[in-house]
Amino acid sequence: MKKIYIVTTYTGTLLSYLIRNISKTPYAHVSIALNQELKPMYSFGRLNPKTPIFAGFVEENINEGLYAIRKNTMCRVYSLDVTNLQYEKIYENIMNVSQNRNEYDYDVKALVYLTVDKPREKEYKYVCSHFVADMLKRSGVEIFDKPSYEIIPNDFYDLDCLNLEYEGLLSKYQIKEHLYVGNMAKA
Repeated sequence: MKKIYIVTTYTGTLLSYLIRNISKTPYAHVSIALNQELKPMYSFGRLNPKTPIFAGFVEENINEGLYAIRKNTMCRVYSLDVTNLQYEKIYENIMNVSQNRNEYDYDVKALVYLTVDKPREKEYKYVCSHFVADMLKRSGVEIFDKPSYEIIPNDFYDLDCLNLEYEGLLSKYQIKEHLYVGNMAKA
């Protein structure tokens, strides 16, 4: 068995504020990471940290890009146990999107459809929650009982199969083993 990590965040930007209020969730963005260090996290979001105008497939890091600008970003880090085969499939599916990123776009219209509660599926277009859910589904990880394009950030909140590892400031996230070693060093 292996673990993958699902990270939900709220940066406080105007767009995240709107998404948060429309979707009625404390977190507006979702990413997936294949290691506990969360380096990198994969998602669909802004390509330039200073503007949401250009968006697409992104590789995010805790203290870089938008997260370096928005140091008060709140997050929840979840782990999910997957088989070795599922892990490899998730990696392959993410790398396929990464290598073909020019074929994929951020689905701006899906955000508009969210306001009227009408999910939209469009080939080669994603929003963050749809991307993460689709990578899981394509890899044989079935955690939702609805299509991946209907998944919103709130669907990850308190999902029974996810283990909450951390909640707080993303900039303060540390791997559990390091926290233990750090506490031992202080003793």
